[in-house]
Amino acid sequence: MVIGLTGGIGCGKSVAAAFFAELGFQVIDADKLARQVLESPACVAQLQAHWGRDCLDSVGLPNRAWIAAKVFAEPAERVFLEGLTHPEVARQRQNLIAQHNGDTVVEIPLLFEKNLGAEFSAVVCVASSDAIRRGRLRLRGLSEAQIAARINSQIPIEQKVKGSDFVIWNDGELSFLRQQVGRLVTQLRGR
Repeated sequence: MVIGLTGGIGCGKSVAAAFFAELGFQVIDADKLARQVLESPACVAQLQAHWGRDCLDSVGLPNRAWIAAKVFAEPAERVFLEGLTHPEVARQRQNLIAQHNGDTVVEIPLLFEKNLGAEFSAVVCVASSDAIRRGRLRLRGLSEAQIAARINSQIPIEQKVKGSDFVIWNDGELSFLRQQVGRLVTQLRGR
């Protein structure tokens, strides 16, 4: 079973993924793969050729804060970055799935934005209210403008909920989120 785990920024996908891992699922984090691809020598060279030295930090790695500011301010730059990284992320994700012979959860925030639902046995959306999400993002140190840019760059959570096979609401305690994941795993394994 290969589950696509999605949701909006600040909804708690990573915490839910950790609970899937506790229940024996391999977890593949698409954002982690994207960071690894971004730091590859080939990608660094292309970033520098496109944006110049400003996009790199003092040791020559991608300056993620600089890049985030750029791509969330300029949609064409986001298209460039995604075109550079997403094909390799997809290749690595598919390789990891193929190498594992057990149940897998792929945490993939842009599942709907990139029309990837057909790759999965089921799509699970972790959702939270707007106020909860914004509060979590403020705790991460994001400004209101950064929060708005990130939320607005994704499909509205209501659409992700509607397009998913299962929805986990994460407005409460972690123990409740863990219970929901456990019930869902029991249901999925019973299919």
